[in-house]
Amino acid sequence: MYSRQRLSELLHWIAAITFGIAPAMLASDFGGILPWTKYTSAVALTLACSIALLARSLSVGCPGEIRLPPQAFAFTGVLLVLLAAAMLQTMPLPARLVAWLSPASYSAFVMWAGGILPVDLSQSLTISIAPFDSRHAIANLSIAVLVSFFAVWVFHHRGRTTWLLSAIAVGACSVALIGLVRKLFPAFHLWSFRSGGEGAPFGTFLNRNNAALAINLGIASALGLIVYRGSTLSHQGDAGESAERQAGRKTFRMPWLRDGVLLTALVSLCVTLVGLIGCGSRGGLLSMLVAGVATVALTRGNRVRLAGVVAAIAVVVLAVVVVLRTGTIGTETLREDTFQQIGSTVSRGSERLSTDTRLSHWPDGFRTAIEHFPGGSGLASYGYAYLPWQQTSPWRHCLHADNLWLEMFVELGLIGLVLTALVAVLMVQSLRRLYASTDPLDHGIGISGCYLCVVIAVSQTFDFGLILPANLFAVVMLLSVVVARASTVVLAASGRESASSGTSGQPKLKLLPQGVWWRSPGFLRERVFQIAGAAGLLVIAVFAIHRLRFDSWVDFAVRTADAEFQHQRTDQQWLDRFAAETRTLAGQHPHPDLLDVLTRIDFQRGRLLELTLMNAGRVPQAQQAALYAATSRGRRRLAWRAADPVLSMHVTDAGKPVPPMPLSPPLRLPGSPYAQALQSAEASLRQRPLAMPPRIDQVYLEFIHRSPERTKAAIRQSAALFRNTPELQLRFGALAANHGDYATAVQVWRRAATLDDHMIPRVLGRSRRFPDFPLEDLVSAPRDAFPH
Repeated sequence: MYSRQRLSELLHWIAAITFGIAPAMLASDFGGILPWTKYTSAVALTLACSIALLARSLSVGCPGEIRLPPQAFAFTGVLLVLLAAAMLQTMPLPARLVAWLSPASYSAFVMWAGGILPVDLSQSLTISIAPFDSRHAIANLSIAVLVSFFAVWVFHHRGRTTWLLSAIAVGACSVALIGLVRKLFPAFHLWSFRSGGEGAPFGTFLNRNNAALAINLGIASALGLIVYRGSTLSHQGDAGESAERQAGRKTFRMPWLRDGVLLTALVSLCVTLVGLIGCGSRGGLLSMLVAGVATVALTRGNRVRLAGVVAAIAVVVLAVVVVLRTGTIGTETLREDTFQQIGSTVSRGSERLSTDTRLSHWPDGFRTAIEHFPGGSGLASYGYAYLPWQQTSPWRHCLHADNLWLEMFVELGLIGLVLTALVAVLMVQSLRRLYASTDPLDHGIGISGCYLCVVIAVSQTFDFGLILPANLFAVVMLLSVVVARASTVVLAASGRESASSGTSGQPKLKLLPQGVWWRSPGFLRERVFQIAGAAGLLVIAVFAIHRLRFDSWVDFAVRTADAEFQHQRTDQQWLDRFAAETRTLAGQHPHPDLLDVLTRIDFQRGRLLELTLMNAGRVPQAQQAALYAATSRGRRRLAWRAADPVLSMHVTDAGKPVPPMPLSPPLRLPGSPYAQALQSAEASLRQRPLAMPPRIDQVYLEFIHRSPERTKAAIRQSAALFRNTPELQLRFGALAANHGDYATAVQVWRRAATLDDHMIPRVLGRSRRFPDFPLEDLVSAPRDAFPH
């Protein structure tokens, strides 16, 4: 029995260490956003959960076994409901049901994609307008649910809970220190993202707002540790105060300096505060200030006296910031943009928060949510869902709403609102229970949970960093611990108990009955059901890992194509080999990104095959170059149109004549590379009915589907979906003008000029290249080419 208990404890610690270091490890790799990182971390966390399940099984019947009530898993239950709702969105449903649950999703498949490709309404549709993206997010969420469940088991132990808080705090310190080093020492190229044009990275994150959330998680953990250890040491000091007075010594404060956990927390808090200031995230700083004030206000009756500690930390942090600003440390000072970003929020005449472009995008987000209500658009589909409904959005493609609550409302609809409210109620009740407890650890966890909840509520109103695995797993573990600890606390004793000695109306820890474990009345509820639930979640995690593995392969194939295609585009053997490998993977996992790559590769294969059929290798080199240019994606369809007596009118390449080039019969066969490219493009469009790449591929492959109406619809839909991007409007207008569709070109180019005055000379210059272009229509066209 004793050896079994020792082995169980060891296995529990192995799982706890894995859980604790996971957020920091994920944060070191761009926050864990890469598919390969998600896959490897899912494998590691699932193995740790398997070890925890074995440890829990070994502990059954051992002395001191912890038995948790079902309420301890309430947060996991909410996540499980979210998982089920997201999975329902990706299941094929009758078209009429989809039309009722999510009218805009029905419109995306039937009106938008259906305007280009034939749609059979007798077939099923999905609520999600990007089911492959949704399933990827579901796989990540499945691992989060698994971690949430096992965190309740693993971190019921006081020492392991302390380890979790310490690990998250130290991990946040690493993010802050790397970010500060990158600012102070620009020559430090590790974790350098400047060459990628990612905007405003900080530390190991590509975005400073995401990094600020990770740092705030460290602050929450450090605060919890300080309150926990400070409360414990204060009680010890009060108990020994009279003895020390008798001895004439004032040494009761010395344990504060010898407590490793407390010192770690104090140092972590100082470092993370400096890092958050250096980060320059306005949302991160605002959430920190609001959370700090709210935590102090809501826990003002806490028994720990930390006024001196808070004052000392404030002095240290301000001193460090001043030193960093003077250039005493490092080759550079904290750059001006760090403080200008903060000052612009309050300075008159600067780019204030109220004029931030994300705020102008939110009305389109709310409009999208209403159009998809009540079923939502599908998890991870926001970047496509808002496109048909944009009116006030900025020029860029908004992959996220920069407001997680709005994004959840769009993607999950009614269930997203309900689950958000349910989590809020659950956390309020849990924090109230922890506040009423007499256990110092409960006080610390309560402080950490209070700060964390306010930080998430405020920061995610201006960001979406919670969906990054590094932040998600840390938050899931912390909130699961908060709810689990609160479930073992009784708010007040009742009737007969309050009359008994020592329990007069005082909060107390819930004492679970002891006895022979198999005779316990809660045996099925608290052991069998929980172990069976854990096994079921592990099974779900296996399927999630399978999905993440395929997604990582897809990402590798896409990155390989992006890196090597330009160098290998004339190598027939490389193209054939890569196309065969990609087609095999697409047969197992037809991801839209993979299908788009396959479309591009097959088009190039068809292009080389066509040149071979023309005997291009036997003609002079100058003529070879002309033939190669004539078969490019932009010109091949124009050459086919020029060869058709009906379609040849007004066909030019930006005003230049296009030599006719009919398509050879072998290239029209269903097995030809060109035909395979069209098949991949059509399959991609059916998977993502609001995506632009497969729409443009329909234009370039017009000489295969031979449907001018499909081409016209694809151009007009692309222009309508990206109606607020001037550069794309200019491009789409050129595509239409090249084959004489001047009505579409007028509308699109007028839109480009309306969006950006700098586009007017470019639009006029483009239009003058076409001798018969109706320039007067361009000048007098309606102001908004795409009214809603």
